[in-house]
Amino acid sequence: MPADDTVFSVLYDKFLFWGILVGIFTFGWLFFAIAKYRQNIVPDTTDIDHIVVGSFPVERHNTKLEVLFYVLPTIIVVWVTMLALSSNTQVWVIPDNEESFDMEIVGKQWFWEFHYSEELTWQDDPRITGIDVSWGQDLVIQFSSNAEASNMTITIGNVATDYSLDQQLGVKTITSSFDRFSYATVEVTDASENVLHTWNHIPIGHQLSSALGEHMIVPCDDEVVLSLFSLTSDYSELNSTYWGVQHSFWLPEWGVKEDLVPGLEGGTIMWFLPDDPGTFDIRCAEYCGMDHSKMIGKIDVVSPIIDGVYQNCDEDSGLPKSDGGGN
Repeated sequence: MPADDTVFSVLYDKFLFWGILVGIFTFGWLFFAIAKYRQNIVPDTTDIDHIVVGSFPVERHNTKLEVLFYVLPTIIVVWVTMLALSSNTQVWVIPDNEESFDMEIVGKQWFWEFHYSEELTWQDDPRITGIDVSWGQDLVIQFSSNAEASNMTITIGNVATDYSLDQQLGVKTITSSFDRFSYATVEVTDASENVLHTWNHIPIGHQLSSALGEHMIVPCDDEVVLSLFSLTSDYSELNSTYWGVQHSFWLPEWGVKEDLVPGLEGGTIMWFLPDDPGTFDIRCAEYCGMDHSKMIGKIDVVSPIIDGVYQNCDEDSGLPKSDGGGN
C-alpha cells in the first residue's frame, strides 16, 4: 500500500469518505422505504384526495425535497471533482531541473537499468552504525569501540582493496584522493564479514542494473525526476528495427507508475518525493511479455552527503510525497 502522505492515499481517503456518506444515505433511505411500504402493509390514505371518475387528480409534490435531491448531489459531484482536479497540479507539473535529482530508467527484457544523470554520494547513518566515512584528500574512517569493525574494503571501479581496522585506535586513514568521476564503495565489516557500514559514490553516467541484483538509489527529501525508456537488451544503432516492449514502472510506496513506450524518442516522465529512508519495491504494472515476473527490483532511499556534510533524513520531513505524471 502507498504511504499515507502520498497524493494517491489522501485522494483515496477523501473519495472513500464521501462514498461512504452517500452510501449510508442512499441505502438508509432504500431500507426505510422497503420496511415502510412492504407487502401486506395498508397505507394510510386519510389525507390523500381519492381519484374521482371524470376529474383530474390533484398534483402533489414537495418543492423543498425536490430541490434538495438536485442541489445536494450536484454539490457533492462538484466537490469531488475539485478534489481530483486539484491533484493534477502535483501530477502534471514537473519540478525544475535545477532543484530536482534527475535519472533515466530503461526497461529492457527483462530487467531495469538505472542511469545516473547526476552524481550521488551517501552513507549509512553514523549515529546508528557508530562508523563515519569522510573522503577528501585522504580517506578517513572513524569508528567507535562498540562498532565491532575489523575489516574494510575499498572498491574503486572494479578494483577492490582490503584493509584491517584496529578497534583500539578507532580511526583509519588511507592516503587516497577522492575521484568524483569514479564509482567507489567503502564497506566496513566485522570479523564474520557482516557489513556494518556502507559509503558509496555514484558518478554521472554510471549505470546500475536489477539483473545484477543492484538497487536503484535515490536521495531523500529531493524531488526525483525520472525519464523512462523501453529498449531491447541488445539495442544498438545497427539494430534499431525492434525497440522493445511496453513496460509500466511502478513504485508502490509512493503510489506512482508510468508507461515506458518503445520507440518514443523523448521517453515519458515521472517524478516523486522520497522523504523516508529505507528500501522499497519496484514493480512492472503492465504485462510486458514472457518474463514479466522478472521485472522487479528495489529502490533505496538514502541520506546524501552534500559538500562533505551528511544530511540526516531519518525523520519524516513533513513534505507530502507526490505522484508522477507523463508527457
